[in-house]
Amino acid sequence: SPFAEEKWTLITSIDDYSRKLLYADFVSQETSWAHIQAAQAVLQAYGLPLSYYVDNLRVFRFIQNRDTTWRKYTHQTDDIDPQWRQVMRLLRVNVTYALSPQAKGKVERPYRWLQDRIVRTCALEKLASLEDVRSVLHDELDRYNNHQVHSTTGEIPSLRF
Repeated sequence: SPFAEEKWTLITSIDDYSRKLLYADFVSQETSWAHIQAAQAVLQAYGLPLSYYVDNLRVFRFIQNRDTTWRKYTHQTDDIDPQWRQVMRLLRVNVTYALSPQAKGKVERPYRWLQDRIVRTCALEKLASLEDVRSVLHDELDRYNNHQVHSTTGEIPSLRF
């Protein structure tokens, strides 16, 4: 929100087939624990997925040149599992990494749409608190999942799910 004093991060999970947003919430700080809790909410509500498709955020993947400060590199990319990845491994959930922004198009389009709608609503209504913005988020989630026909699938995501 343009009126908020702090920046929030939106964490989402989307079903690949139906395009239903299974999870969306704002957190004050993006951490491994926040992503683990988001995954927990999805898994408890919908069961274990076959696979998670994620980007290369530090929370999901160790990348040698980015994530280490040591001069002598002893670990290569994917030699170390971050905490979120360890949880997925324990649950026997496969993890696939998007190697380019274009590969994340299914996720980025609804995320951009959701972000645009939320920011505009917050600006029009002059919302500044996290609880008020969460209310807007839940309204938009309901609209996206249960009322709006998806442009790619031609169906309402909840019905397709």
